[in-house]
Amino acid sequence: MPLPRPQRQMPPPMPPMRPPKRKSNTGVVVALLLVGVGLFGIGTIGAMAASITSNRASDYSSTSGRTTTTGSSESETSRSTTTSREDATTTEPGSNDDGAKPVAELGDNPINVPGNGAMNIPCNLPRFNTDVASQDRFYQAALPCLMKAWTPALENANLPARTPAVITTGENIETPCGTRRWNQTAMYCPGNHTIYMTARYYAQMEKRTKAGAYLGQFAHEFGHALQGMTGINSAYGDASYDAGGSATTAGLELTRRSELQATCFEGMTLAALQNGGVSNDYIFPALEDSSGRGDEHSDVPDHGSMATNAAWVEQGFRKNRITECNTWLAASSDVD
Repeated sequence: MPLPRPQRQMPPPMPPMRPPKRKSNTGVVVALLLVGVGLFGIGTIGAMAASITSNRASDYSSTSGRTTTTGSSESETSRSTTTSREDATTTEPGSNDDGAKPVAELGDNPINVPGNGAMNIPCNLPRFNTDVASQDRFYQAALPCLMKAWTPALENANLPARTPAVITTGENIETPCGTRRWNQTAMYCPGNHTIYMTARYYAQMEKRTKAGAYLGQFAHEFGHALQGMTGINSAYGDASYDAGGSATTAGLELTRRSELQATCFEGMTLAALQNGGVSNDYIFPALEDSSGRGDEHSDVPDHGSMATNAAWVEQGFRKNRITECNTWLAASSDVD
């Protein structure tokens, strides 16, 4: 799950087919361009699950849930109750009908098939508004597009392609990963393979009004769901336990690798949508939003710096290859 970011106006979208320009750590960007399939053609990790049945959310160590408030008044729609897909799943990703199962590996996870990427896919997104019901319609329309983009890669690696449930809420909600408050950022819960989109946080706390930023957040959480489908989540949980827990120096680095892979997967998803015809009015603000998130806005170094987030989302967007998002084989300096 992404960290919060400062409230500011989004810059205008850039010319077609060019990702947004941003300030970033020169060394990191040069490394990204030079290492190619070497440094970034590595394996990665997923959201935060101690095992395939873990109840740990993809953002359990984030400080993004601090209870700040704004002076804005709540509309009737902002108090709307949670909505969800009727066919929401209730169990962690398991085997498909064809017997495909997650594999609890990090850098050597089978998803890292050379040449595999997210497939270009058209996606008809509905008119966007910030109220809970409109956001839910937007995410539910985007979900099958993201699954179509990623299913070929999962199947090619003999891994289960299992659609996560998506719940959009304007209120506090109880989940297998604990209570998610309305003023916390979105999260993926591996305990029930569900993405929780906290509509009022982005609308009221961050004052986001444009669809692109919301699409980017959704694609990031879907990246964590991919980590659940592949078994990376499970391997990450084991590695975090072996490191002494998420609060240790080693544990925090593992968490950054998890979050940055989800961000890189987000970039891949945005590339697939852009090449499928989704407007750059969605794509560029999504990239810019992710590039502005990082540990500079947090008390805990568990998501990576803004420069590092910018480098990984651009890596995924420019190259759209799963091996290029393998944060688990990256140098520590590239996940700082």
